[in-house]
Amino acid sequence: MLVLAIDTTALTASAAAVTFENGVPDKYSLITVKNRLTHSENLMPMVEKALSAMETTINDVGLIAVCAGPGSFTGVRIGVATVKGLAFTNNIPCVGVSTLEAIAENLAGSGDIICPVMDARRNQLYNALFCQGKRLCEDRLISAEELLAQLVSTGKRVIVCGDGAKVFMKTVGDTPHIFSASFAATDQNALSVAYAGYRAYAEGKGVSSDKLQPVYLRASQAEREREEKNK
Repeated sequence: MLVLAIDTTALTASAAAVTFENGVPDKYSLITVKNRLTHSENLMPMVEKALSAMETTINDVGLIAVCAGPGSFTGVRIGVATVKGLAFTNNIPCVGVSTLEAIAENLAGSGDIICPVMDARRNQLYNALFCQGKRLCEDRLISAEELLAQLVSTGKRVIVCGDGAKVFMKTVGDTPHIFSASFAATDQNALSVAYAGYRAYAEGKGVSSDKLQPVYLRASQAEREREEKNK
């Protein structure tokens, strides 16, 4: 199966075309850009290049996987809307993947606790915890202080990754047993999205384009301001 995978939930944009043989990634092309250009301009050329590098077209794709959130409201919307359009036009099943799960997939196989964090602003982080491929908690909003206390209480070695790692590590300071992932494993990677998406599809979690939905975890700034005015 050829899987097209996309992540635009943060500053990094990533697209990959990946073939799976017997449930394992076989061949792939991966394009990742982190240069502050808008994802709306970059995404479709990246998708086209990823497919072209595999000598395939959208007509060959059997599944589209996309990080559906959490993350930047604009970034999440761009990724999900693009996939909905591609999936509908070409009648391709799709699957929404947790951004945090996909980032943790960068470090799959580690025996440490994997702690992906994304900067949610307002002194909060998007976070989930994983260990040896198992999810330890649901995606959530949490303060850096509360997360640190939880990690310390485990007494285990922790690897922090994601675009919020630099912010969170300032809170961690010299706390022992909590370390940053390598640069290559920190940011979004569509190859990991493809693997997580393929796994979810094999578990029966694929959906049609009309049922694919973004996951924000909290209201947008406009919605929060509207709620404040209505109080």
